[in-house]
Amino acid sequence: KGYKTLQAAVDANNNKVTMLADATEDVTIPNGKTITLDLNGKTLTNKESHTIINQGTLTVTDTAGNGCVDNINHAKGALVNEGTVTLEKGFFTRSQEQGTYEPYGNGGNSWYAIQNKGIMTIKDGVTVEANGGYSSLIANLGTASGNAKLTIDGGNFSGGINTIKNDDYGELTINGGKFDNVTQASVQNWNLATING
Repeated sequence: KGYKTLQAAVDANNNKVTMLADATEDVTIPNGKTITLDLNGKTLTNKESHTIINQGTLTVTDTAGNGCVDNINHAKGALVNEGTVTLEKGFFTRSQEQGTYEPYGNGGNSWYAIQNKGIMTIKDGVTVEANGGYSSLIANLGTASGNAKLTIDGGNFSGGINTIKNDDYGELTINGGKFDNVTQASVQNWNLATING
């Protein structure tokens, strides 16, 4: 069944949603909802907020290849996770990132490409990139009431002032992947981190 918006498809289903065209909208996966989002080679770009906010259980894949989740607004990310998410495939970015290290500033448009505040697993088919030297690429940030848990099994990660920032109340496990940074750290740890292999 077809829907006019991706949000309408999410709201009406509790299983797999496949993108049939590029879309410009902000999408929220509510608490209690379980969704597998197939990018299907399409691009999802935000309208004004975070591109995807996950409060439920979300799996992102891309059966066609070249699928992209982008964010073009200041202080907003391609994905903010407050629930449980597994990224199997897809390209996540902030294509209009303007943050710079020298001079140090946000340039009017900077933030994390991904922020995890829940439980996140990233698989080998994922690429996260953003050209920026002000915000980190991926931030893993929990609270005093519960640690955020980020497991990276593989993938390609490039950019940000720090590529992976394991922040306060964060638990990070890296089992694989390629991490590139020319500004500061490929991995910056402020709490608990395990790197295997």
